[in-house]
Amino acid sequence: MDVGVRNTLLGIAAIIAFALGLLLFSLLSPPGMTEKEARSLGYYRFDAPKPLTDFSLVDYEGKPANLDTLRGQWSVLFFGFTSCPHICPTTLQVLNDVVTNLKHSPQIILVSVDPERDTPERLRNYLPAFNPTFKGFSGTFEETVNLSRQVNIAFGKVPGAKPGTYTVDHNASLVIIDPEARYAGFIKAPHQAGKIERVLSTLH
Repeated sequence: MDVGVRNTLLGIAAIIAFALGLLLFSLLSPPGMTEKEARSLGYYRFDAPKPLTDFSLVDYEGKPANLDTLRGQWSVLFFGFTSCPHICPTTLQVLNDVVTNLKHSPQIILVSVDPERDTPERLRNYLPAFNPTFKGFSGTFEETVNLSRQVNIAFGKVPGAKPGTYTVDHNASLVIIDPEARYAGFIKAPHQAGKIERVLSTLH
């Protein structure tokens, strides 16, 4: 074979191999995200995830929920409550739309800011209406505050229109917890499924 032709064929083969390598890398590697893009999606991530101190809550099956419950996988915490009329059900429905489209979804956990009414049983009956994989944490007011303060979530009871009734005002940000149970960032409200899906698809 002519040397020139052989070199040309070898060059073409090298280019094809390089292109295939790039394609394979892009398929196997999770898509990255620039800081500018993250902010445009409402995602504020920390350069150094923040360690959390332990907390003591109960999950919706009545089992202990603490830092160990969050280890080993990515988690999204949403602080809300089952009697919430608008923000909570809307956000949970958005999260359902998101996880339905994700190949690898983080665990979604509703942390109740209404410990007086949100028993494990109530959470267990409430969450499957949105997604059967969603989990719920509840516990004492003190332990809920212990966790919420560490992830910059504020909440407070507000008297209702009728005597003896109340609602709960709360921050609607989605808290991102990494597999080492550290506070890695948050997604601020208002929430859109497409934006959250883009953010969660980059977690690795």
